[in-house]
Amino acid sequence: MIQIQDVQDYFSKHKMELFFVGLIFLLAFGIRAHLMIYDLMFGFDPYFHARIAEYVVQNFAIPSVDPLAYFQVEGGATLPETGFFWFFTAILYKIFTLGAAFSKESWISATKFFPAFFGAVISVAMYYLGKQMYGRKAGVTMALFAAVVPSFVYRTMAGFFEEDSLGFLWLVVGLIFFVRAVQKAEFHKDTIKDAVIAAFFFILMAWTWQMFIIIPIILVAWFPSTIVLMWFRKEPQEKMFNLAKNFAITFVLFSVFASALVGTGWIGSATGYVSSYLPVTPDNVTRINTPGGDGTSVYSISVGEEQRGFGFWGNKYSALIIFPVLALLIFIPYRLLRKKNDYVTFIAMYWIIITAFMAFIRLKFTYAFGLPVAVAAGITLHEMFNWVGDRQGFEKKLIAFPLGFMFLVGIAAGSFFVSQNVPSIEQNTGWKESLLWMKDNTPVDAKFFNWWDEGHWVTFIAERGVSTDNRNYTLQANSDMAQFILAPTKEAADAIITKYNPDYVLLSEDLIGKMPSLSLYALNIANTNDPRIQQYHPAVAMPCYVTTDSLSGQQTFNCGGNKLSAEQYSALPTTWQSQPNQIINAGQRGFVYRNESNSKLFILGGTANNTMIVKLFFKSPEVLDKFELVHSNNEVRIFKVK
Repeated sequence: MIQIQDVQDYFSKHKMELFFVGLIFLLAFGIRAHLMIYDLMFGFDPYFHARIAEYVVQNFAIPSVDPLAYFQVEGGATLPETGFFWFFTAILYKIFTLGAAFSKESWISATKFFPAFFGAVISVAMYYLGKQMYGRKAGVTMALFAAVVPSFVYRTMAGFFEEDSLGFLWLVVGLIFFVRAVQKAEFHKDTIKDAVIAAFFFILMAWTWQMFIIIPIILVAWFPSTIVLMWFRKEPQEKMFNLAKNFAITFVLFSVFASALVGTGWIGSATGYVSSYLPVTPDNVTRINTPGGDGTSVYSISVGEEQRGFGFWGNKYSALIIFPVLALLIFIPYRLLRKKNDYVTFIAMYWIIITAFMAFIRLKFTYAFGLPVAVAAGITLHEMFNWVGDRQGFEKKLIAFPLGFMFLVGIAAGSFFVSQNVPSIEQNTGWKESLLWMKDNTPVDAKFFNWWDEGHWVTFIAERGVSTDNRNYTLQANSDMAQFILAPTKEAADAIITKYNPDYVLLSEDLIGKMPSLSLYALNIANTNDPRIQQYHPAVAMPCYVTTDSLSGQQTFNCGGNKLSAEQYSALPTTWQSQPNQIINAGQRGFVYRNESNSKLFILGGTANNTMIVKLFFKSPEVLDKFELVHSNNEVRIFKVK
């Protein structure tokens, strides 16, 4: 049993180390906590997790059926019976608030705080991983770069409340114990204990987050590579068996309990991912170059995170991307050849390689490559200082200076990255104000017919029912909403409304400019060149800003490169037109509108102009007898269904 004196002795002995660990925590948390200046959270999915975790906070249970989303689904949309992330954060909230009565305001503050806190804790854990693998200098380097690398900062920023922000903690802690278990190729009660603890944390990751499939891929790649290297070095078979036994304990426990918790599907996912991408075949090359892997679904070509990730590396990693290059090409091979008793560097190597490949082919995986960039930095520093050895201070300064410079680059990149990622709900679009209006001015049981992008916002902030949300629980809801938006007649729109029977229709101006994309959902096709899709071009919504000549005082409206005088701009209609009013492209006649706030210009072709959304936004008398505009704020419109 741990005694108070033992704790005091530990702190006394490690006070300087703990001081630097504390500084690392503050640096990591400080960068991420910048977004706490905003009232609400980042992105969309965090609002879903915040809502479900809120149910857990209040009832310590997850509803079997979602009480707010997919009201049209018979029997309701089901929710998981358990969710580690939701229960874990709910318990933390109770601890941090000392069991005080629940309040929405304090819960929102907690959901902003937790991701930044988790990111800082993971950065500290990276110190102990690096220290265990290579020593304190490597640990400090890994922790510092984990604290600042933009791609890892991204999903641990304040307000990014979802399992992504926590999941890597269990991986890093599990790796610490796994490294302890195999580092000396011994087998005794201590290595058995470490192997079991490693399996426990890997299992926690499996329970928390689907990204856990990188664990078996890394371990399965590491084990034979290390055994082959040991054989090449002519090491004793006893050591090979020791390594194999520790590996088996961790891997078997992980496999059994992960399968019990999340099912055996992860095995097919892991092996399928490897076979579908790693072998260099024509099919795999095509799959890598195609959004979503197949390009046959609407989501794969319309969701931004399904695009190739390589083009975003500059933004996600800045100059720090040099570290994985140096580590893979120089320092890891050098270390494996030079260091006779190294049994852990293959773990780092495969972690870097696998996640780099994932980040290359998909934007959504760039986050996974953040920590391996920090690992590569730690290996690079460790090996460079080993090269210098006991030489004079000049050589060490020659190494320390560029590494210090890269750290400053990392701080600048991470800080700038966070400052540029303003939560979209906080931008001047009218969404935040409209959601609060909905909460205060609509019945508690009101049902909204909506596009899926903002579904999580409505259910968490307005606390009202929606027909769809960002989970895309039923694809039919998205297709029907797209068909309503594009409906060419009032009768077609009425048929869809009758099917759902909502109280309100919720729309935003940006959907007018997305009509070609919406038509993919409406028709459930992925071919953007299909004539049925092309007919909605042009459909453009351009933001406008005003400049004033300092001499004449004359105002000019700049809209997507188009410059109009105040007289020309004010002459554009704000109500629906049945006849073209402008020449828009090489003699083609079309429809040009402005919104009433003079913040946007709309350029539409004939088919786009005849859609329900355009008629609603520009107040066509044809549709106002069915849909009453009850709220308008900047880009958002709420129509009551009569």
